Amino acid sequence: MQMGDDRLSLSVEDIREILKIFLESELQDLRLEVGNVRLAVAKSGAAGVAAQPFNAQPPRPTAVAVAAPQPVATPAPPSQAPDVAPRIDAVAPPNEAWVAVTAPSVGVFYRRPAPDQPPFVEVGNEVAADDPLCLIEVMKMFAGVPAPCAGRIAAIVVEDATLVEYGQPLMYIEPAI
Repeated sequence: MQMGDDRLSLSVEDIREILKIFLESELQDLRLEVGNVRLAVAKSGAAGVAAQPFNAQPPRPTAVAVAAPQPVATPAPPSQAPDVAPRIDAVAPPNEAWVAVTAPSVGVFYRRPAPDQPPFVEVGNEVAADDPLCLIEVMKMFAGVPAPCAGRIAAIVVEDATLVEYGQPLMYIEPAI
């Protein structure tokens, strides 16, 4: 940890070490606030969601997401660094009947199973409950995000290869009646 201006702050290496320890622990959820850095991570424990190795290279360099005034990412050329997704209020979906599909942890959101493959879903696609919708990458580990219900993909609100926060809406499903 770094000291500066009488405030503690976390470096990228500190965050990597914290995430490594968290992933190796039996903890399911971790929320940490140090100075102006807030870190919230959760292991996916829902049925049908599992961390899995990903053999293909992701489309862009990976990063560690930190909810802070200035997002912290692993060093990468500025033109290749993932963008930070705008935060959309999880309480108010665009349509009250829609079901939000949220990020199970901080990480990088990917719409495709591999860079050379089509996206899992597009707006308008019909999905069944537990169908794979996207991937979230944390420290080279990829977790699938399943559909929480059957229905039609109504909106995808995050760009591919974007840093997302825990609980942030990624897309919305119009549930089947």
